Amino acid sequence: MYVPKHFAHHDHADLKTVMRTYAFATVFASVDGEPFATHAPVRIDDSQDDVLTIEGHVASANPHARALDGARVMVIFHGPHTYISPTLYRSAGRVPTWNYIAVHAVGVARTVDDLGAKRDLLMRLIADHEPSFNATFAQFDDRHRDALLSAITGFEIVVDKLEGKFKLGQNRLADNVPEMQAVHETGDADRRAIAQWMKQLGYWT
Repeated sequence: MYVPKHFAHHDHADLKTVMRTYAFATVFASVDGEPFATHAPVRIDDSQDDVLTIEGHVASANPHARALDGARVMVIFHGPHTYISPTLYRSAGRVPTWNYIAVHAVGVARTVDDLGAKRDLLMRLIADHEPSFNATFAQFDDRHRDALLSAITGFEIVVDKLEGKFKLGQNRLADNVPEMQAVHETGDADRRAIAQWMKQLGYWT
């Protein structure tokens, strides 16, 4: 993605926080030479030193199920975002803009077809989103569970390129009106999330 130097964010701990917080991601890999996207919940695994893996699954009927294995894939994590009115700047002549956080992860995918491996992958995903359901899932009738697992194709992506763009107006802090911070702190969930990041990064107090 296009990342001006003042918006580039290189702290991998912060990038992984965004990835985990906004884990409903967009997976891009071409199908028959055409761009193709799948929207899917994923999980991040950094338990191995210096290895970052993204796990998830798609429906077996999804064209990505046959295209992902061995493909170079991009996964986009959409962080908080918000409209910025020109009235929030001191200078005249400003125009509306949009502030946002986004993380792009790129790597080679491997599909997971073995039923046991897919079950383990799915249980890890459940553990991230609703841990208490794993006990229920484990008690499913084997035939029913295997039928469900047969309907999905798992994937693992070992990330070799990670980019973060934190477009937060940090290049115009001196031009902010005093109300800029208050508008974010009292706004919707996205605005409040951006306010938290601005404080964490030292832009606001």
